[in-house]
Amino acid sequence: MSAAHWRAGLRCPACGFRLSARTTLCENCGAVVPVAELAGSGAVSRSLSLVLGRPLGSLSILEIARILAWVPLLVGPPIAALAIIALKVAQQPERLHERAWQGPALVAALNIALSLVVWHYAAQEISAIASALWTQFDTFVRPALPTGAGKAVEI
Repeated sequence: MSAAHWRAGLRCPACGFRLSARTTLCENCGAVVPVAELAGSGAVSRSLSLVLGRPLGSLSILEIARILAWVPLLVGPPIAALAIIALKVAQQPERLHERAWQGPALVAALNIALSLVVWHYAAQEISAIASALWTQFDTFVRPALPTGAGKAVEI
C-alpha cells in the first residue's frame, strides 16, 4: 500500500474529519497531522497524555505553540513556537490582534531572551571554573617537571 493511498483514508484522530493526502493540518479542528501520526505509536501519546491530561493528537496548533513557548533553557522550542505563530499569522493576518496568539509569542520571545542571558552567565561561570582548575593543575604539575636546559640537537 503506497503512502498516498494510506493517507487518502486518513482521518483526524481528534475530530474524525477526513484528511486529504497532502495535508499536515486538520481543516476542521486544527490538529497537526504528523503529531497525530506520532501519537498513534503509543509511547509518546501515553507519556504526554499523563502530563497534558489528554491525547497528543487532540492538541490544536495554538496549544502546541503555547507548550513550545514555555520550554525553559532551550532556545529551539520557543523559536519553533514563534515560527508556528508567524506562519499562522501570515495565513490569517487578523490573528496578530488576537490575544490567544499574542500571549504565546510574547512568552516565547521572553523565554528566548532569558535563556540566552542564563546561558551567557553560565558560560562565564564555567569559564571561570575551568580557569581556576587549570591554575590549580598548573601549580600542582609545575614543580614535578624537570628544570634546566633541555638536551636538544641543533640543526
